[in-house]
Amino acid sequence: LNIIDTKIVMGQLQNALLLSEESAAALNGQYSMAMDMPNMVASFVYPVTMSLIPFAAAALARQDHAGADRIIAILALPAGIGLSVLSTPIMVLVLPAQREDALAAGPHLQVLGIALIFICLMILTNAILQTYGKEKLPIFTVIVGGIVKIIMNYFLVGNPDINIHGAPISTLCCYLVIVVLNLFFVWKYSPQKPRYLEVFAKPVAASLLMGGAAWAVYGLASRVLDGAFLALAQQMFADPDKIQLWSVYLANAACVLLGILAGVIVYGVLVIALRILRAEDVRSIPRGEKLIKLLHLK
Repeated sequence: LNIIDTKIVMGQLQNALLLSEESAAALNGQYSMAMDMPNMVASFVYPVTMSLIPFAAAALARQDHAGADRIIAILALPAGIGLSVLSTPIMVLVLPAQREDALAAGPHLQVLGIALIFICLMILTNAILQTYGKEKLPIFTVIVGGIVKIIMNYFLVGNPDINIHGAPISTLCCYLVIVVLNLFFVWKYSPQKPRYLEVFAKPVAASLLMGGAAWAVYGLASRVLDGAFLALAQQMFADPDKIQLWSVYLANAACVLLGILAGVIVYGVLVIALRILRAEDVRSIPRGEKLIKLLHLK
């Protein structure tokens, strides 16, 4: 899918929009930079998923279908919303030497952050379908999502008003289609039909509040810390260019970290207060019993 994605995007940028190969490669590179972030998070989700298969199987065996579904929501939503609300600052943080490209990639990551939610849901629903013995269904759903991605890339990227921004939109729609199909098959083959509204409502609310907190703390910190880091850079460097570069980078880095910390704290409190995380969800992990007592989980 990624190979076909790149070929169609590059082809449409050159053939439909008449860009040079160099200009098309530069735009596609900005999209690829943004796509690296969801791919990195997804690479951590895969091993977590493998460890969840026994838990999901055990939950299904005791007819606790909501328990398996709840883990999906707890893991997927905060990561995607966090990346989306702090998209441009995160890109500037990880690409300090390519500031212009980072600023251009920020809007792509804003869309791809939401796509990450569905990437994680895809991975985890695949694992649940595997516990049902329906391991061939994810192949079908990925093919359908891939067709959607190819068609949308062709029309959106080839539209001069949308341009390269069509690539992250098509990626989002691709994984959205896959997840909708996966969730349907999970519902179809589950003996006790999962109630997705109950499963996702609280995690969605907690994740949105977390995203709002992260965004608000980042904005407040940027107003407070910009001057402080400018003064610090002036003490460290004599070159005006270095002063400007480092003051901006350090201030952004500090604000991003504060925003992430605020998001983690808010989400952690809400997960416990709203009883999104329950004792049975963590009992099987190392030192799970101690964590249950520490967090007063029920």
